[in-house]
Amino acid sequence: MRRLAVPFLLAAVLTGCSSTEVGKPSAGDQTGSAPTTGTSAGTAPVNRPKAVDLKTLDPCSLITPEQKTALGLKSANAGTPLPDYGEGSKSCNVSFDVRTYLGTMHTLLNGGVDRLKKTVGESKLTSLQVAGYPAYLTQRESPGSVGGCEVYIDANEGQLLLVDAFGGLGETSATTDGACERAKAVAGAVAATLAAK
Repeated sequence: MRRLAVPFLLAAVLTGCSSTEVGKPSAGDQTGSAPTTGTSAGTAPVNRPKAVDLKTLDPCSLITPEQKTALGLKSANAGTPLPDYGEGSKSCNVSFDVRTYLGTMHTLLNGGVDRLKKTVGESKLTSLQVAGYPAYLTQRESPGSVGGCEVYIDANEGQLLLVDAFGGLGETSATTDGACERAKAVAGAVAATLAAK
């Protein structure tokens, strides 16, 4: 008798897991559709306007002539890539009409947000949205100058676009707030171009 009771009890429990009420999902109603964006590490999906592979991207190409004028940029020229940012990384040096500030853009190809949080420190990052992309802002200390401001744009899984601004050498009127204002403005412009690619 005891052997018969166990299957009936199990059947009763399983029946309770499947609801047929209108508007109430049952275990059989779940779909296996995968998110269109996200990470393979099993973390929450990342919502981006468009995931762009930065391996073939020239960061200088993200600044249009109209944006250059609107942002008060004098130039945007190819720079020297930094080995720390991964093989194939590219760099772009930016100068403003107001010579108080300079900036750079880098493609980071050797790790995404998880690596950023480990290397910079999660407590030093401020989350923000830049033209629909998740992004992170941090301020950088620099001996002998005002320091700088960095905006990391989560452009693709395992890849970041870094936009920074900092006080020029010997520019005593530069401020960290001024650097952050310029870094965020350039980041917003290039992220909009990125989303349209």
